[in-house]
Amino acid sequence: MKQQPINLDYLEFLTHHELILFESFSQQIGGVTEITEALQNLHYLVQCDINDSSMPIVEHETEVGPGSGHPNVTIEREHLKNLLDTYLPVACIAKFIGVSRSTVYRRMQEFDMSVRGTYSTMTDQELDILISSIKSQMPNAGYRLVQGHLVTMGLRVQWWRMMASMHRVDAAGIFSRLTEIGCVVRRSYSVQGPLSLIEIVFPILNRYNIVVFGGVDGYSRKVLYLDAATNNRAKTAFSFFIRSAHRQDQGVENPDIAHFMFATQGTGRSSFISGKSVHNQRVERLWRDVWVAVTSKYHDILHTLEEDGLLDISDATLLFGVHYIFVPQLQADFDTFIEGWNNHSLQTEGGLTPEQLWCMGHLQDLDEEERLEVKNK
Repeated sequence: MKQQPINLDYLEFLTHHELILFESFSQQIGGVTEITEALQNLHYLVQCDINDSSMPIVEHETEVGPGSGHPNVTIEREHLKNLLDTYLPVACIAKFIGVSRSTVYRRMQEFDMSVRGTYSTMTDQELDILISSIKSQMPNAGYRLVQGHLVTMGLRVQWWRMMASMHRVDAAGIFSRLTEIGCVVRRSYSVQGPLSLIEIVFPILNRYNIVVFGGVDGYSRKVLYLDAATNNRAKTAFSFFIRSAHRQDQGVENPDIAHFMFATQGTGRSSFISGKSVHNQRVERLWRDVWVAVTSKYHDILHTLEEDGLLDISDATLLFGVHYIFVPQLQADFDTFIEGWNNHSLQTEGGLTPEQLWCMGHLQDLDEEERLEVKNK
C-alpha cells in the first residue's frame, strides 16, 4: 500500500492544464516545443488508458466444484459500494481487495454500479453558481481546494468540468495564483499508518494575540483539528491535543504535550519529536494553504483597520472587540477549510485525497489485525 495507484482522472486534468500553460507561452518563449510535444503524448496516453478502463472486461469464471478452474472471488455488494462512495480509483479498490481491476468492474456490472454514475449531472450554469459561492468564501482557493469543497457537498465533478468552470468564474484569480507559485524543499519521512504520527504547530498572528492551533495526520495529511485561540499557553495547546506520537514546532506551547507523551508512552519510542517548523513538511504546506485561503484575509482586514485609525492594539477594550468579533468567524472559516482540504487531491499521492488515504490506512490496519487473529488461532 506504500505505492498508491494513480487517479487517472486527476492525471488527465493535470496534463491538460500543463499543456494549456505551455502552449500559451510557446509563442513568447523558445525551447518549450519538446516539452509541449511530450505533454501532448502523455495526455494522449492517459486518455487512452481512461477509455480502456471505462468498459468492464468480462472474464470467464468457474464455480467451486470438483472440476478444474479457480473459484469466484466473493466481493460483498455493501463493501464495494462503501469503497466506491469514498471516490477511490477502481485500480486502488482492486489493489486493496486483492483482485484484478477487471474483477472489480465485473462485480460493479453485476451490482449495477458504475464510476460514471457517481458523477454529478448538474448543468454548467449550476456548477458555476456553486463554485462562485465557494470562491466568495475563500477567494484564494485553487483547483484542488475547490474540488475538495465540491466533494464535501456530496458532488463528484470531473476535473475538466471543474477547471472549465473555474476559468469562467475566476480567470483573474487563476492567473494571479500562477504568478505566486513557489517551492520549498523539506525533509521527507515514512509513516506507518493513520495516527502513527500527528504533526502539530502553532502559527501566531502576534500583533493581535490570535493563535492558530492545528494538527495534521502524518500518514494521510488529514487535518484533525484547526482551532483559533487568544493565547499560546501550554494548557491551551494541550486542550487541542490528540494523543499519539507527535512531531512539533519547537515552541513554548509544547511542554505539557511533551510531558504527557513521555509519561504515558515512554521516552524510547519517539513519542515526541521537536524541531523547526520549516522541516514539518506536511504541516508547513498546510499552513501555506491556510494562509492563502483563510488567515491572509483577516490579516489584511485588521491591518487596514489599523491604517485607517479604527484599531489601536494597545487598547485592551478594542483588542477584546477584535477577538469577540473575528475569532468566531475565523473558526467558521477554518471549519470550512478543513472540509475542503481533507477532500482535495494530493499530487504526491496519485491524486488521492487525505480522507481517502485515511480510510485506506484504517481499512489496511483492520485487515492486518484480522490476519494476525487468524495466525494466532
